Amino acid sequence: MGNYTENRQSGMTDENPVFRSLGVIEERIREKLTVKSLADSVHFSQYHYQRMFREAVGDSVMGYVTRRRISLAAEDLAGTDESILEIALKYGYDSHEGFTRSFRTHMGITPTEYRKYHLSTSSLKMQKEKSAMIYSKAMEEIIRELNSLIVQAKEAVEYTRKSAEINAEAAVFYARFWEVIVDKTESMAENLAQLLTRITAIAQQPDEISARFRIIKAMEDTAFQSGIIAFQAGLTIARARPEHREAIQSVCNKYESLAGNARIKTGRIGEFMQELWQLIFQDMRRNAERKIQQAVEKGMAAVRNLSDDPALPYDYIVEEVRSIAEELAAMPLEEVTVVRLENELVRLDVTAFAVDVDVLRVPAHRALLEKIYDFREEIRETAEFFRGLPGDAFGFPVESEQEIENCKYDISGSVREADNREPGLWGEILLFYLKGEIQKLGGAHLTEEKRAVFDDICDKMKQAVHLAARGRNRTEGVTPESGGSTQDLSQQIYHELTMQGEELGIYGAAILYLAEEWKRILLKPDT
Repeated sequence: MGNYTENRQSGMTDENPVFRSLGVIEERIREKLTVKSLADSVHFSQYHYQRMFREAVGDSVMGYVTRRRISLAAEDLAGTDESILEIALKYGYDSHEGFTRSFRTHMGITPTEYRKYHLSTSSLKMQKEKSAMIYSKAMEEIIRELNSLIVQAKEAVEYTRKSAEINAEAAVFYARFWEVIVDKTESMAENLAQLLTRITAIAQQPDEISARFRIIKAMEDTAFQSGIIAFQAGLTIARARPEHREAIQSVCNKYESLAGNARIKTGRIGEFMQELWQLIFQDMRRNAERKIQQAVEKGMAAVRNLSDDPALPYDYIVEEVRSIAEELAAMPLEEVTVVRLENELVRLDVTAFAVDVDVLRVPAHRALLEKIYDFREEIRETAEFFRGLPGDAFGFPVESEQEIENCKYDISGSVREADNREPGLWGEILLFYLKGEIQKLGGAHLTEEKRAVFDDICDKMKQAVHLAARGRNRTEGVTPESGGSTQDLSQQIYHELTMQGEELGIYGAAILYLAEEWKRILLKPDT
């Protein structure tokens, strides 16, 4: 019962009027409650009751009532099939829209999103329980098959040694040969024991199933080796004296049986490993999709937090965060790689850096901007998750460590040191900051005509960044006025930015700085 229970545990007694009113709230939570009706229930004036309530509970009367209603409504969303409107009406809301606004204010997401998340979580839990049962059974079968083969190999070794003792005459001729056979079989059994250890470890860390190819290869090597041993034993019998053949035939039979069993068990273990891989692949895919969805939700939550007040000077930040979230949402799972996530993370690092500076200028806006840090952290965790996936998890090759390292850009250093860095990425960064400067100049320093000029420059920068990122230097998508090449277009952008910055006088210093950085990164030295 939320704060009601907490207040009881904290020592507030039934004699306390505020405590009694909390009981009234719980009993009548679905009714139309007012401060007056609750104050009357404990025979207090509204003023005195509200003052005592806030001191005792730490919230206003109606703030507490709303919070309790939203909490109970959330439980119904997660645990019942009632419609959202039915739940809204149950807890005193007049409409679906009013309930949704209140719910999102308190919970950060809409009722629909909340229900969807909890249903998917419940479904995922059931799927995991089912998968765990199947997985456990398959692992037991693999371990049983492998143990059986190890035992058989050791029995063949023991039988060989005993046979040598019983058939002393045959042992004189074949003692060295059987020593070789025993050594090879013992070595094979030892390798199988190590393989068993590796497979047993997979039971504690299922993602290690990515080593299944090495495990199957080891089993195939074992089957081949046991086959060679059996073949060599058979060949030795064929060469043996007739009086010795009967004495050593039973030993050869042991190795033929071992070889045949090794082939059968290799096939069975291969099938079990494939079943396990498919099972774990499904879990990996579900987990990956969930990580992406969580990251997108965090991004859109940050966007909503900044979009509620159109007067806020953060349109450029909203645009960038929304762009990252939407790109991530639209990206097929098969195309999500560590490199792409790291690139999105770099963009968010740049955005967060701009946020840090804006918060220094307007500390009161910190709470509005903090969800961007949550979004960045979620993408960071998602990148780490994908870094741990095997290369063939979703049908694409995992990037090499060098490729992953190459995608990381140090944004803490000066852009002046970016000569060897990817120009497309830095072009995006400069475009982002230009949009921020345009918004900061606002109507106080920019006429509608000037803003249109800057919008046109931004469009050209976006086009130049696109071409630079693809390493092109041709006229695809470039307007005739641009001169027909990436360099010509970048040169035009530089001159236009410089001209606009100079026309703005003291207010154009930041624009001129961005123009020089654009020239340094996007234009060749001799341009």
